[in-house]
Amino acid sequence: MLKVSMEDRRDFISKVATKVFSEKGYQVASLQDIATGAGISKAGVYHYFKSKNDILAYILIRNSDIFLEKLKRSIKESKEKVLTPQDTFKRLIMEYAQHINIDKAKRQIVLRERHQLSGKYKKELFRREQAIFRLLRHELQGIPDLEKEINVNVISFLFISMSHWLGYWYKEGKGLDLNDIIDQNIWIIMHGILKQQHS
Repeated sequence: MLKVSMEDRRDFISKVATKVFSEKGYQVASLQDIATGAGISKAGVYHYFKSKNDILAYILIRNSDIFLEKLKRSIKESKEKVLTPQDTFKRLIMEYAQHINIDKAKRQIVLRERHQLSGKYKKELFRREQAIFRLLRHELQGIPDLEKEINVNVISFLFISMSHWLGYWYKEGKGLDLNDIIDQNIWIIMHGILKQQHS
């Protein structure tokens, strides 16, 4: 019989907690709810996590670490394929939006519960979010012919907001494909919505 590692058990409990937090909300959810969902005792949860906040921090910080690596890998693959800076950025935004929206429960926690963290956990999460933001901004800055009047910070935050809030209104099977919606959002931000006047 294979021995389950500490990290595997923590991952399993955090996945159960993600579902519990998204359904009940962080404040209402209890460690007993998580223990029940995981099929272990409450003491068993304490063996892997010190508190409910510890679990939330693990979910958010680990998600950010995985996310950042995915984005870095997307950039690396784009460079290997010798894509243009614009196509590299489009691919990066597609990766960003897909990652955010593939797991609805996790997306809800990122949006609704991140403010519950405090102290060192809050600082650790913020540091990772800053790294993700800087990575997006850096790739955006590499695109030639950007409008000089438009602040790259504003555009970067616009892409981030678009990706996070997309899942709140998007309903699968209602005639719109998620990737098509992301494509349209990217096109609108890159080109605008008004037809250019030709003189």
